[in-house]
Amino acid sequence: MDPRPGRGWYVFAGALAFASTAAIIAMVAWLVFAPSERQQFIAPGRHVMELAGPADYLIWTDFKTVYDGRSYQDSEALPEGARLSVFEKASGRKIATHPNTHVNFNGRDTSRRTVAQFRTEQAGQYELVVEGDFPPRVMSASRDYLFGALWRTVGMLALALFGFGAATAIFAWAYFRREQANEAAVSDPAAAVSTGALPDEAALKKLTALVYGLQIAGYFVGVTFIAGLIINYVKRKDVEGTWLASHFRWQIRTFWFGLLWSCVGVALLVVLVGVLILIGTAIWVLYRAIKGWIELSEGKPVSS
Repeated sequence: MDPRPGRGWYVFAGALAFASTAAIIAMVAWLVFAPSERQQFIAPGRHVMELAGPADYLIWTDFKTVYDGRSYQDSEALPEGARLSVFEKASGRKIATHPNTHVNFNGRDTSRRTVAQFRTEQAGQYELVVEGDFPPRVMSASRDYLFGALWRTVGMLALALFGFGAATAIFAWAYFRREQANEAAVSDPAAAVSTGALPDEAALKKLTALVYGLQIAGYFVGVTFIAGLIINYVKRKDVEGTWLASHFRWQIRTFWFGLLWSCVGVALLVVLVGVLILIGTAIWVLYRAIKGWIELSEGKPVSS
């Protein structure tokens, strides 16, 4: 009976890593593309909004913005004497509002600051009333996603630690158990002939596996990608003419193409396309690290 862990362990670890990646991508997409439900209106005056519930909402002063084709630029603070009220349209009940001046947003065409917050208990229409004797200015209201974003960030960190950590541990366990079995086979001359294993390749094979591990660890500590690349270039001549040379080429290309597309993604973040490029790059790098590690564990070259 073969004492080595089956290849299914690699499949399981790979599925766990991809599932963790998919969950993180979903959270990042939510953070970037979640609708703010923000609506602008002119104050003083009344504005009716269809709001969800229960949920927290923020009221903003858009002190620098463009509204209805006209540019507005006012002071950050509301004029003295301005009064804010929120009413539930169906019941006429007044909703409690609380001061909030802690959140700022500065964009290319819009700058705004929060002035108040309130909470809805149920979905429906709500009327925002701003009273006071001051020139017309633009205000807005939007859902408060800060609390949800905080928990999703915590979730992403947990997935990175436990999802990828567990996947890497399973990979490492299966790989080194299989290597122990292969080394035991090499110590038997008859088995060595049948498996084609060469004792002098053992150290280089472990080094190649280490580089794959460093590439996956790069999801937690980016500098390990560079450490793996250094190993590739320092030991490249030692694997020339062997099946391990294909793995070194695979690893080097993974690094440089991953870096190239990451730079493109960062450069295009301003138009949001960069987020999709960064997500695709992360999946591509993970795929190549997993595929290369599996092929290495089977003693096979990897096709470039």
